[in-house]
Amino acid sequence: MTERRHRPNAQARRRSLLLAAVEVAAESGIAGVTHRAVTERAGVPLATVSYFFSSIDELAEEALRVFAAEDAQANITVAEGLSAVESTPDEVLSVFSAVAAPRMPETLALIEAYLHAARNEPFRDAVSGALSAAREAAAAGLKAAGSPDPEVGAEAFVALIQGLSLHEAAVPGSVAPGVARNALRALFLGYLVDAGQGEQALALVEDSPAE
Repeated sequence: MTERRHRPNAQARRRSLLLAAVEVAAESGIAGVTHRAVTERAGVPLATVSYFFSSIDELAEEALRVFAAEDAQANITVAEGLSAVESTPDEVLSVFSAVAAPRMPETLALIEAYLHAARNEPFRDAVSGALSAAREAAAAGLKAAGSPDPEVGAEAFVALIQGLSLHEAAVPGSVAPGVARNALRALFLGYLVDAGQGEQALALVEDSPAE
């Protein structure tokens, strides 16, 4: 569907639908994202979804893409800021360990989107886009930390961060303080060694031992 141009108040309604879809998905799963559930949450007439989207599935997919892209861009901006002030690898990893903390409702909505894509192939493009955005953000963080090949490690870092986030969302308090930072740090050190940067890895260990 070709995106229409909308007036500011219409754009606000469209945005409210996207946010409502995320909230409903977090509470009821992607399958629970219906016209009625979303419009009631957004406080708009039932026909509003059809005005902006060709189907409820398109709304759910667009909500995932929009919020995944916004989250990724926010993290990329943080990484670029850390790089600009020449932060140490430990400083970068400490900042990005905070990303592993669940953020509601986005974290639950993302988890539900993954499960829905596993069962519904048409939804996989949207999830693939969300993964690509997260990996781009991870690569920016790894680059800021001094990784010689940030794209190589991005997939593993995203998997680790999202896995820790899933555990904490499922059982609050199950991920002890410092675990995310130390796990990311250990993975980063491993990539440095594997890339032939053993001296850099050793210097990082000696300068700032893991907590």
